[in-house]
Amino acid sequence: MTEAEKKRVRQYLAKIGRRGGVASRRELTRAHAKQMVAIREAKRAAVKAGKPWPPRDRKLLKLSRSAFE
Repeated sequence: MTEAEKKRVRQYLAKIGRRGGVASRRELTRAHAKQMVAIREAKRAAVKAGKPWPPRDRKLLKLSRSAFE
């Protein structure tokens, strides 16, 4: 592979890498981040207690309101 080809490949990869980075950006609100943490901690507690995750009945999954304030 010549230096010119290497340069073209490098430029192409940089171009598609930039596009992917821009496309994958998302806004994460404070409330959504707290909800994600609450779910993660609920999962950790369930696994530690030997219960199945995700719960078979989603209605049994209650997240405390204090987790979002």
